[in-house]
Amino acid sequence: MGNIFTRKALNDIMGNEGLTPEQRTEQVFSLYGRALDDGYIAKGAAAQAQQTALDNAKAEWEKGVKVPDPKESDAYKQLQGEFDSYKAMQQARTSEDYKGVKGKFFETVYGMVDRKDGAKPVAEQLADIRKGYEEYFEPEKSQQQSKPTFGAPVEGSMPKGDQGAASAFSQAWGFVPKKKE
Repeated sequence: MGNIFTRKALNDIMGNEGLTPEQRTEQVFSLYGRALDDGYIAKGAAAQAQQTALDNAKAEWEKGVKVPDPKESDAYKQLQGEFDSYKAMQQARTSEDYKGVKGKFFETVYGMVDRKDGAKPVAEQLADIRKGYEEYFEPEKSQQQSKPTFGAPVEGSMPKGDQGAASAFSQAWGFVPKKKE
């Protein structure tokens, strides 16, 4: 579909005033069909190419040609290195060192930490990072409440029937009852 089905080709079809809408539609579908055929390999041709590759591999094997080990290739080594660094990052995610880092900023903070030999300890580096990027970290324990609250704080005591009810009503509403004589 690379060089056949392009904006320029579509604009040429749509901009042609001599074509009816049906002819434009046909040309667009024909263009699309040619784009799909570009690079299409028939099932029979694919089977033939596969068989040829197997025959060549068998002939080389019979000659005693050493088959390269895929684990020795540069692509494999690069992929293995990426996997090892990902695994180390996932282990660091659950470690004590990174405990105060917010989850959505973990990868950013992890990338900022120097893990080379001779570097400062992670805790010291995180303290330095916290100074510049405070929003990446959870608030300190001293700033947080010790337990969650789900409403207004509880104050006072439970009601005791009529005791104090009249004075509480009068205090709340400013109602002063008349004195009985």
